[in-house]
Amino acid sequence: MEIELHPTVSLLPETFSVLVAPAELLADALNSHPELQRYKILFISGNHSRILSRLNRNITELEVRRAFTSFQLMTILEENHHSFLIVEHDPQLYEGAKEMVEYLAQALKQTSREATVLLYAPALDPHLQKLTELADRVFCIYSEPAAAKGRTKAEAKMPGDQRTLEAYS
Repeated sequence: MEIELHPTVSLLPETFSVLVAPAELLADALNSHPELQRYKILFISGNHSRILSRLNRNITELEVRRAFTSFQLMTILEENHHSFLIVEHDPQLYEGAKEMVEYLAQALKQTSREATVLLYAPALDPHLQKLTELADRVFCIYSEPAAAKGRTKAEAKMPGDQRTLEAYS
């Protein structure tokens, strides 16, 4: 059965898909599809998650595991017994173990033979680019922040940028 997360993102059974999109898109998709409760879902995050804090509390069929290293992620994938996996990409997992990227790509592909695997990231990075080489499907959805529309590139602000407040005398 096909899992439609967004009008342009549908996951086919037993495939390895990659989604590069704003965190709100994935969180909203998970929150607005109660039929996902039919699946035994495993959410794997790295050192921190952009998604978990945005999920509704009514999502009850979601098991969460954290991988602090690429080796822990490999172990979680080997022990998998879920039908749907969401892996939140964390580039910090590959610090000091860059050779693990290829092994993890193979493990994600292998896991997709028995489960639907979605690798999520908010932006593309060199590690994620390497992981996508074995993916069956790759979805990239970028949106321009509403505040940045109409401004020039030099004026555009990155999320989390600091501002300097004017001093008053």
